[in-house]
Amino acid sequence: MCNRMASHIERGTAFRRATMWTLKQIMENGAMGVQITISGKLRGDRSAFEKHTAGILPRAGHHAEIIVDEDIAHVKTAMGLIGIRIRIARNEKFIPEFEMRTEKTRKPRQVKDKETGKMRDETAAEKKARTESEQIALEEEKMKEIETLEEEEQLFK
Repeated sequence: MCNRMASHIERGTAFRRATMWTLKQIMENGAMGVQITISGKLRGDRSAFEKHTAGILPRAGHHAEIIVDEDIAHVKTAMGLIGIRIRIARNEKFIPEFEMRTEKTRKPRQVKDKETGKMRDETAAEKKARTESEQIALEEEKMKEIETLEEEEQLFK
């Protein structure tokens, strides 16, 4: 891909257009991620560089060494020398370190009943909430279970 992009630039294609074409082709062919760095005399007398990335590209560590392939090409143009570096992270080289397993079925916890003193299974209302909205829902369920004497008070009035 690096040589193909170099030939595009050598023929006079705008470097951004060539970069985007190459980026799109690499991603459509099933890459996990890609980074194209083009540097040199791009627009004028001053040298500059541009980086274009798409997808996920590990840059450091063990995965970066295994997954990422890198290639560099140099192009001689009328303006001067241009360097192209393409880093591609391939999907098929990715080896997961662990595998996902299904959740184990959990036994309900035994809780001592406050009223009777006997052991029984924990109910959904007694479980601890992980979020504030779950806590509100659990409190509403508990409030419905509470026995109020409002109806009887209304009868006495």
